[in-house]
Amino acid sequence: MGSIRKINCVWSLFFFSLIFVGESQVSKQFVQTRNTQFVFNGSTFVFNGFNSYWMMSVAADISQRSKVSNVFAQAKTAGLNVCRTIAFGEGSNPSALQTSPGIYNENVLQGLDFVVSEARKYNVKLIISLVNNFKDLGGRLQYVQWARDAGVPIRSPDDFYSNKIIKGYYKNHVKVILFLVKSL
Repeated sequence: MGSIRKINCVWSLFFFSLIFVGESQVSKQFVQTRNTQFVFNGSTFVFNGFNSYWMMSVAADISQRSKVSNVFAQAKTAGLNVCRTIAFGEGSNPSALQTSPGIYNENVLQGLDFVVSEARKYNVKLIISLVNNFKDLGGRLQYVQWARDAGVPIRSPDDFYSNKIIKGYYKNHVKVILFLVKSL
């Protein structure tokens, strides 16, 4: 439990430091658009990608991380330069990334950190999904449940999109993941 509190404090400091990240730093790390083209560092970016949702969960187990490295190595060899993966999983499941609002499973977070690091090593860009609509991985329904459990009056699962508290939970998650990606 102490490591969860510690990581929560560290992430709180990271949230605060996000305020000072300039727009020019963002443009150097992310693919952007110019008219109808994708661009990266001022040059046209043509992508050839693949889906690999499982990477974070597998990388949470240090003994399995070579599987992630192998996929990126094979992707690079095949000319694939973009991978869509996930950075979510909410709730009490042992493999959940976020166990409650702002509280992260350290092993899973380190797994995600490894995925981001390996992608950078193999020059593969990531499209990172941050939430889903399926209850089996928590998703937006878990954010709604967290608010309900905290006594927030909830009308429907669609309050995920409009309730200030729920949106705050999600925005904080986005900040954590954005910081992780930018800090490597």
